[in-house]
Amino acid sequence: MEIKVPREMYSIEETNNDRKIITSSSVFGILFDQLKKNIGENRVKSFLFHFGWEMGVKDGKKALKKNLPIEAMIKYGPRLHIKNGHISGINHQCRVQLNRDKKVISVLGQGVWLDSYEAREYRKMQGLSNTPVCHTLTGYASGYMSTILKKTLLAKELTCVGCGDKECSWVIKTIEQWENDKEEDLNLFKRQTIINELSYTYDQLLEQRKFLEELADFQKQLTEKIASGSDLKKLADKAFEIINIPIIIENTESEKITYTGLTEEQYEVLTNDMEQSMKEGTLRQKNYKGRFKGKTITTEIQKRLVTPIIVQKRVIGYCYFVYDVYDRSVEKSFEKDFILLDRFSNAVSLVLLNEKTEFESFERMKGNFLEKIIDGSLPKNEIIKRGNFIGIDLTKPFYIMMIDYKYNENSIEEEFKLYEQIYEYTTRYFNKKNLNVLVGHDDSKLIAYITADNFDNQHIHKLMTDFYTYLKSQLQKIQIFIGISDVGKDIQNINKYVEEAHTSLGLGNNDNVTFFNDLGILGILISSKNKKAIRLLAEKELSPIFNSKNADELLKTLYYYLRNGRKLEQTTIDLSLSIGGLRHRIRKIEELLKKDLRDADVCHELLLVIQSLIALGEWNVK
Repeated sequence: MEIKVPREMYSIEETNNDRKIITSSSVFGILFDQLKKNIGENRVKSFLFHFGWEMGVKDGKKALKKNLPIEAMIKYGPRLHIKNGHISGINHQCRVQLNRDKKVISVLGQGVWLDSYEAREYRKMQGLSNTPVCHTLTGYASGYMSTILKKTLLAKELTCVGCGDKECSWVIKTIEQWENDKEEDLNLFKRQTIINELSYTYDQLLEQRKFLEELADFQKQLTEKIASGSDLKKLADKAFEIINIPIIIENTESEKITYTGLTEEQYEVLTNDMEQSMKEGTLRQKNYKGRFKGKTITTEIQKRLVTPIIVQKRVIGYCYFVYDVYDRSVEKSFEKDFILLDRFSNAVSLVLLNEKTEFESFERMKGNFLEKIIDGSLPKNEIIKRGNFIGIDLTKPFYIMMIDYKYNENSIEEEFKLYEQIYEYTTRYFNKKNLNVLVGHDDSKLIAYITADNFDNQHIHKLMTDFYTYLKSQLQKIQIFIGISDVGKDIQNINKYVEEAHTSLGLGNNDNVTFFNDLGILGILISSKNKKAIRLLAEKELSPIFNSKNADELLKTLYYYLRNGRKLEQTTIDLSLSIGGLRHRIRKIEELLKKDLRDADVCHELLLVIQSLIALGEWNVK
């Protein structure tokens, strides 16, 4: 099918260069939204007011040409308002006072706009406002009345549908009347032309373009530093060279990683001031409302912008831009500085990710080496030689540490993530202490080789207790168990000490550190290879409980009762059980075993058997 339209010409008669353009009122909502995104809402308000002012002035000049009385011209304005589609109706009253020369002395106009297009479209696009939104209407009324009365009048909206009010009410007075009434909110009404507004917007866009170019150059130079293998100190120095703002980088424990733009003395003063302000509770913090994560921190002498350093979805430190609190010029640059800080933080994250990957690769290699030593796949001379390659003298005395944990999350992904965190915390802790360690895994547990040449018994106890405290502070919701072997002398006998660490781990109390030396005769019994005899003894002594319906519940009750020295109160706390319930279970156990649990020798023997089962991994009380 073919459709053909013949050549024709369409036209309308000229309308004295004042042609009407008919469009939907919804265009205003789109215009407001786009202006808001580009020049900000405060500038949009001023722009729209003066846009309405110019329309009012134009219609006012038309009214003057009609040579109507003042009263008629005042009534004519609302009709034009409605004809232009700004409103659908108006309730209006006005009183004008003239002097003998028929010049305006005062004006008081009041009224209500019905169905303001401006309020309706604002609510559609922006939702409810906190302040009146009919800026073109107030501008139009101000411009029209100022023109016909030949005196500057300003209309102000009192209530607005755009704010959720029932109606859009307004009042109009002379500028002198407003000033006499001590009206403070006149900035919007200050006479500026649309050209001035557009010129301001153009300047803003030029400034924004200039900043984007500076930001791109900032990112480029940081990227080049990272690509050249620079460390954090060199990266921070380059950033300071470009933006001239002092920078501090700290870890999550507020420990220094590096800083630039400050002397050592200045850094110490600022750090002490921050710590003191935190202790005294005078530190002022305020979240930044921009689209970047961060906040401002203020003390008596300094102001900081802060944003987190995120590596693999985990916060590992913070970047700070530091300012003199008395420098009032910094407030205006915060928005841009937050963008710069965000870009710098991203660059820091990349450097730390590279360092983390390199560190972990080296530690994994050391861990694999430890696992090969334990499985006996390397001769002693090869072990010693490879140890020298990684800076560890494996001919010296050593301890074996084993770490286990209890986590309620059943997700394999979450459990693996937790294992990786414990591994990282362990390697970094001992490296920070400048101790030679090898960290690997044994089944689902972490195992570590720690050189002992610098430790006596007292020092190893403190080291391990401090390490346990550190782990608990990092992983507060996790139960952690640590077992430590006796001092090893020969690396080829490492499996003996692995077994001692495992035994210590099995017999330790919840959330505690257990040393093999502290186990006494129980440790010797377990490590003497009498595993088969221990199992037979356990079967003989405890088989009635093993064969009962509530075997695990009864065995756990017996273990805590014996471990607590038969103290009922502590045992009820450990088992979350009432005194009556505990006594019932004790009687049940005595009936099954046909033993008197008031006999100290009987209790000691049973406790020894249960602890042996725990150490052998035959039963887990935790």
